[in-house]
Amino acid sequence: MAALEKIRKRAAILTIVIGAGLLAFILEEAVRASGAFTTDTLAAKVGDEKIEMQEFQNLSQSRQQAQDPDSKTDPAIMQQQLLQELIQEKLISQECEESNITVSGTEVAELMTKNPPQSIMQLCQQNGIDPQTLLQQLKNPGNINPNDPGFQQVRALYETEAQKMATQLKQAKLGMLLMGCLQANDVDIQLTKEESSVYDVTYARVDYATVDDSKVKVTDADLKEAYTKYKELFKLDEEQRRVHYIKVNIDPSTKDKAAAAVAINKIYAALQGQPGISGVRSNSDVVLDSITTTQVDKQVFGTKVENKDELIKNLIAGGLNACDKKDPTGRDRNTFMYKVTSTYQSIDSIGLDVVMVQGPKARQDSVMALLNGGIAIDSLTSNPNIQIQKSNGQNLARAFQLPDSIRTKVNTAVGSFFVYQASDQGAVFAKVAESKPALTFYNIARAKYVDYPSEDTKSGLQDKLQKFMNKNKDIKAFEKNAKAAGYDIVEEVINPATTQLGAQRSQFGMMPGIPESRKAVKWAYESKPGSISQIFISDTEMLVVAVDDVYKDYVPMTDPSVKESLTELVKNEKKGEYLMKQYNGKAKDLAGYAALMKATVDSASVSMGAPQQMLDGRVSGLIAGLGAKAKGKVHLVAGRNAIFAVQVNNVTPARDLPKNQLAMQYRQQHFPVQQMFNAIMQGSRKVKNNLVKFS
Repeated sequence: MAALEKIRKRAAILTIVIGAGLLAFILEEAVRASGAFTTDTLAAKVGDEKIEMQEFQNLSQSRQQAQDPDSKTDPAIMQQQLLQELIQEKLISQECEESNITVSGTEVAELMTKNPPQSIMQLCQQNGIDPQTLLQQLKNPGNINPNDPGFQQVRALYETEAQKMATQLKQAKLGMLLMGCLQANDVDIQLTKEESSVYDVTYARVDYATVDDSKVKVTDADLKEAYTKYKELFKLDEEQRRVHYIKVNIDPSTKDKAAAAVAINKIYAALQGQPGISGVRSNSDVVLDSITTTQVDKQVFGTKVENKDELIKNLIAGGLNACDKKDPTGRDRNTFMYKVTSTYQSIDSIGLDVVMVQGPKARQDSVMALLNGGIAIDSLTSNPNIQIQKSNGQNLARAFQLPDSIRTKVNTAVGSFFVYQASDQGAVFAKVAESKPALTFYNIARAKYVDYPSEDTKSGLQDKLQKFMNKNKDIKAFEKNAKAAGYDIVEEVINPATTQLGAQRSQFGMMPGIPESRKAVKWAYESKPGSISQIFISDTEMLVVAVDDVYKDYVPMTDPSVKESLTELVKNEKKGEYLMKQYNGKAKDLAGYAALMKATVDSASVSMGAPQQMLDGRVSGLIAGLGAKAKGKVHLVAGRNAIFAVQVNNVTPARDLPKNQLAMQYRQQHFPVQQMFNAIMQGSRKVKNNLVKFS
């Protein structure tokens, strides 16, 4: 197995890579984008296996069409996500094949019934059946026509989810195998034990921010020395480019908004003044949708119940024909108008007892007579032409999600069986076995009007930007004169996997950037430094990009972000030296140092095997390195952002755990396979991504 052989033979290298923090960089990139292809018809190549561009584009289009129109993902982001999924599937499949890891249909079926995906669970709830019954019906349609479009759609969904489940199961098995290959030796076990020791400390600190910058001087020679020392931190696995760009928002003008307000008032009056949605149904400027809800529903038009829109609450309180309107905020162009078109009383959630009969109408009538005569359905299980499914209280279906004809039967055929569906080949009979109390249901229509900027507005913005470009044709003038012309100019370093300019990483994940800006990234990678692009135009923005520099092996010291980080690093090191000279040896105990520093004494518990919260890693590392020798003494230490006077008061040795537990703890701390899985797979064989040439 390729990945495991590399781990066995190159464990030291893997440790160094992880220790250097490069793994985080690998995981951040969606896909590798280096290397040339012998043909331009490939989206990617995984080992010797190809992902053809035509195949990829077909899948991409299908996924785009399946998206919610109100929350579509930028095509470039969606394409990168899809390609990464395909690459990962092929990597897992190839590794499993080499390692003789298989996943049987029985295993997948068991998981699909015991732990079904959300889409399958929702499908079952809507139809009042459980996942096991769904699987049986797909295997043996019985009276259902297997060529029926609805049946085919359900089967396609099930097969897609089953394939995903199979991939997840393969990954789990492969992860277990990888974990078993990472063995800890005696030194590793001893290290794990020592790292688990806990040091109870008290300390005082002085932050470097308290030292005025005028106290230290950072020279070019200092920066050059620091860059040489830390150069490997700026090493690149793939070419990057530094660009500057101007973004112009294409928003409706004051005149556009005034015209939209007139149109919206007419639409709202028509919605209020005519029955249902008849007043707006034929208006081509209006997009209509609807939802059925109750006062206790978990969400309405995507809004969770705990934050349920006051507007929707007011509509429900207003009852039949109530109307309301939500105006856009910020750059939002959508005005939403709502109306309660009908209300009705219905059972809320139901559980059905289902009897499936195969055979002609006479047999169907006979079974129905028995059922309504009071026969226990369990007594029918011996008949090979009959299958039963009893309600289990776990998968209740929402009544309003059922077809109208079925919902009517659910509400009227209380306590008796009714025909759920029937044909000449068989029938499905159902009876409400359990239900939640009846509720008032509200059908709410939503009319959306989008305030688009006029062509005159777009032309005016484009003409102004083009005039600026005509006057500033070289890159220096472009960057220097942008602000005076009323444009904000933004600097960014991009790589081949950049899907959007302006996207930013945060604690919540990747924050979105400029929609449809991937084409500008592609242009930047096809252009020389000093080039300025044409105007890229989308529905919401205009964009002009200038290429400043190309970074091949390392991000250079001249890069503004590198220079800024090195300046801060050197400045802090010099402030640390300054403070150490000021305080070192000037006190005999922690209280004395705290008085000199004008700082309070705080406490913390330090363990090298756990994340440090109060003390930075440099200080914690020194304390743990001294071990028991540190106890009872005051140590003055220069950290990354402050100097610390630290006293170790107590050392709690690690628990004397069995060697096998310490070995497991070592593997989990140093080789977290689940978190590293993608990186291990990507490193197991050559992966090339050609998408940057096409997207």
